[in-house]
Formats: sequence, structure tokens, C-alpha cells
Amino acid sequence: MTDATAPRLSRRPFLLGLSLLPALGLATPVRAARAPERQLVLHHQHTGESLRTVYFADGAYLEDSLRAINRIMRDWRNDQVAAIDPRLLDIVHLLQGQLELKGPLEIACGYRSPQTNAMLRRRSRGVAKNSLHMQGMAVDIMFDGRTLAAVQKAAVALGAGGVGYYPGSGFIHLDTGPVRQWTMRGRVAAGSDGGSSRVARRNRARRQAAARAG
Repeated sequence: MTDATAPRLSRRPFLLGLSLLPALGLATPVRAARAPERQLVLHHQHTGESLRTVYFADGAYLEDSLRAINRIMRDWRNDQVAAIDPRLLDIVHLLQGQLELKGPLEIACGYRSPQTNAMLRRRSRGVAKNSLHMQGMAVDIMFDGRTLAAVQKAAVALGAGGVGYYPGSGFIHLDTGPVRQWTMRGRVAAGSDGGSSRVARRNRARRQAAARAG
């Protein structure tokens, strides 16, 4: 597992504490007093790559850590890397805390290049033409140790950004767009931001088979 904890601080402004995300509505971040460290432990289910990193410390985002996160959350189909919105990381971190989980968090899709998005749109009606994945503002993710329904409920309760529920594909979509929610119970609706994940379904089937065998 790769560690990225170098203390290079970002100059970009930061949020006034995770507890104020709903009140701020993910608007322009404001300056605030020193906040606790924020750490994420990530695993990408398509590439097999893992990362444990403190991405926020001493009141600022850590540039080296953000670059490491950008890398693991790249478009895995063509290796294109783009900046991931730090507010998205804050939502994931806050949700992880609400669920009392230590990780790793399973990533199905982070950044998505325009080329990949166009390809996926030809395959699925559930991929939005202007998907927030293309702006580094969305992630499709799983939290092992909690049911998908529990994760969806906790994510909606945050009142921060978009929450898509994809039980047929085994992931939750989170983004830093307007506050909204949608549910895909085995079907894909036109214009949604998620898309399907055959890998997620396969991994879920393997976990279920292992549980039955145990």
C-alpha cells in the first residue's frame, strides 16, 4: 500500500470543518482555524492499486497527497489523470466517519475522460453526457462492512452533493454537484451520472460465494 503524506501544503482555500458541509452547500470554501487531519485509505477495484494518505493537515490540503489521489482515481481505461475536487474527498471522508469505517474504500470509477464517457454512453443510457466524472467531481464507490442501503441512507443524510444508489451494480455514486438523489433498482435511467460496473457485480458475487463457503 502506497503512502503519500509529504507535508507540502496546498494554497487553495479550505472548508470550515466537515460538519458544515451541508450548511455550506459545497459552495466556495472559506478560510478557517486549524482542523484535524483527514486520511483516506483507497483501493481501486479495476487496477488493484491501493493508497493510504493524509490529504489534509495543519489547516490545508497536501499537494503531494492530492496528486497521489488524482493518480489512483485516474481514468483506468486510458491512464488519463485529472484533478479530483478536494470537496469530493471531504464528502467521502465525512461519510466514512459517519459509518465508523477505517477502509479501504473500494473505487469503481473516479475521473472519466470525455473519450471514455462517450464510449460508456454508447453502452448505457445511465451515463450522462456531461457527467461530473469528467470534471473530477464524482466517484462511484463501495464501503465494505456496511450494506449499500446503509451507505446510501448516510450519504443522503449529509445533504452534500449528489447521491446515486446502484444496488444492481454494487456501488454508491457521490458528487459535488447540486444536492439531489436518485435510485437505480436493477435498472438504469437515462441521464444519470453513474453507469454500470461488471467488475463490481463480479466482486460482489465472489464475496457472497466466499461467505456461503465460510
